[in-house]
Amino acid sequence: MSECTRAIQSSSFQNGNNLTGYAVLWDSESRDIFEVGRKFTEKIERGAFGALDTADVKLFYNHDSRMPLARTKSGTLKLTQDERGLKFDASLPDTSDGRDVRALLERGDLTGEMSFGFFVEKDVWQGNKRSIQSARLTEISIVQDAAYPNTHSALRHVAEAEIALRQIALRRRTWM
Repeated sequence: MSECTRAIQSSSFQNGNNLTGYAVLWDSESRDIFEVGRKFTEKIERGAFGALDTADVKLFYNHDSRMPLARTKSGTLKLTQDERGLKFDASLPDTSDGRDVRALLERGDLTGEMSFGFFVEKDVWQGNKRSIQSARLTEISIVQDAAYPNTHSALRHVAEAEIALRQIALRRRTWM
């Protein structure tokens, strides 16, 4: 067993109720998106979501709205925008869905990739590249395969080595 593996196993996933990371990275290109018979890539421009203090954004698992994991309206999801992107901090519930997400992260079945749902207000197209300049954010989701592979999240109590390993693995996947 490697040193990193021991550190991961000894970290407190049971108590790691906060999921934190970046749901959106500004100006980061997506993988190919197939929508309405069209193939394209897109990026979200810095500040595209405007002020988020009045939005009721929810955190889902795989965009499934049947059981929200957190939401801004209740104070269990906090969103901030910085020079890198849209950062979030969510308090996961002690429900079957919340425990499942924690367990899947612990096992490595979820790598921490994030996605988001939004309504476009203003975009610019250049050939098959789309730039979102303004949009209304409705939800963020922890997912298996994100359109934006550089997004990431981790349980707050996860060892720093694990977070670094996940980020390296995500970068390697995008280089292939």
